[in-house]
Amino acid sequence: MQQAGVREAAAVHVASRQGLGLRALIATAVGVVVVQSTMISLLNGAGLGAINYPVAIGLAALLALGYVLTFAELALMLPSAGTLSAYTQVALGPALAIVATLSGYVAVALLGIPAELILVDALLEQLVPSPAGFVGYPSLLLLALFCGLNLLGVDMFARIQSALVATMFTGILIIGAIGIAGGDVSAVVTAQPFESSAAISLVALAIWGLVGLEFVCPMIAEARAPSRDVPRAMFIGLVLIVLAYGVYCTAGIATLAADQLTAATPHMDLAVAMFGSPARIGFGLLAILGSATLLNTVLAGVSRMIQGMAQAGQLPAILGRENRRGAPAPALIALALGIAAVRVPLGMDAGSILTLTVAAAGCWLIAYMIAHVDLIVLRLRLPRAPRPFRSPWFPLPQVLGILGMAYVFANISPTPELAGPIYRNVAIMLGITCAFALVWTVLVIRRNPFGAEPPPAPPTAPGSGD
Repeated sequence: MQQAGVREAAAVHVASRQGLGLRALIATAVGVVVVQSTMISLLNGAGLGAINYPVAIGLAALLALGYVLTFAELALMLPSAGTLSAYTQVALGPALAIVATLSGYVAVALLGIPAELILVDALLEQLVPSPAGFVGYPSLLLLALFCGLNLLGVDMFARIQSALVATMFTGILIIGAIGIAGGDVSAVVTAQPFESSAAISLVALAIWGLVGLEFVCPMIAEARAPSRDVPRAMFIGLVLIVLAYGVYCTAGIATLAADQLTAATPHMDLAVAMFGSPARIGFGLLAILGSATLLNTVLAGVSRMIQGMAQAGQLPAILGRENRRGAPAPALIALALGIAAVRVPLGMDAGSILTLTVAAAGCWLIAYMIAHVDLIVLRLRLPRAPRPFRSPWFPLPQVLGILGMAYVFANISPTPELAGPIYRNVAIMLGITCAFALVWTVLVIRRNPFGAEPPPAPPTAPGSGD
């Protein structure tokens, strides 16, 4: 623990001189959601709810604001690449720390990324059909490419991430603005009447477009001014996402009929309806860029979580090493291989996409609830600990966040027949991570699985410089 604190202090000191600025941190915060799977789910929600769906997005934004406040305080109180594992180890003990991060982030990557890669392969097959009898997965080349680029270090990550996110946001806003200008905006109100119960029932779908802002937290040691820029990046990212997707959903309702919005590829149908058939190629490339943004964010963020866990003794020590460029090479390679190992057996089974992504989101919600509990416990246990950022209105955002996330989890399945497979996937991931956590803490590192541990030696106060 002490060595990990020293490493983090050194990393924060180096980051104060170089590393990630606010723009790159914002790009990291929003990199998980500017992807085609999210574009599809948002348009599906718009088709199901019309005027009720923007209200659902607003309610989901309040839940997202709650977890942003929680992660902002925790990240600056305990600056660590391990993020949730570091916070939970101090609050609730090492076993729950391992469960929270493995199920909430590693399992999410292993469930959600393969689903996104299936979409990439399906889209490429539409744009450039493969020769008859040929079976290949070009998305694996994309995975290998971004794994290699992340091995080149944080500077390469920052340049790529900023460019990808800027391109995606520009494309989404252009489509949204043109769709609103040329479509029937009155359809937003006239397609369905407003009903509060309908809006609440759609929050479970809307929240998927607002998760992942905390992916900026594993990069805290790479930030130039963490105490200033990490909270700001998450807040700005949340506002940008709500505005961009609000415009995008409005354009969808104004341009497409409800049955088109609830189809399998409404994002492509929207582009074709607005720009004609030639738009398929351009929008297809934009959608693939979105998948690339997701890959870049997850590989960078989750690999650093794995590295931080290894440095804290929660995973094998080899995963805590880094290469000459400061990249967590063993963790990056292991994560990429794990994603590929899940992707290949799925083939081109598009029917598995929804089950995988919703199950991944269910694991994510559990992680968020644990983070809220962490903050409540640490406010009580360590009231005088330095907190460069304090969540306002404590504990209201945390209590409401736990209740809201629990509601969303209980209503996670978009259709009754998918509930079984979704909850089964979540149970399998939780079961595996719980078993590993108990074996590792009791038999390998020989610690009390549920004994809260003292915080690491405090590093130099983050954000002391610009």
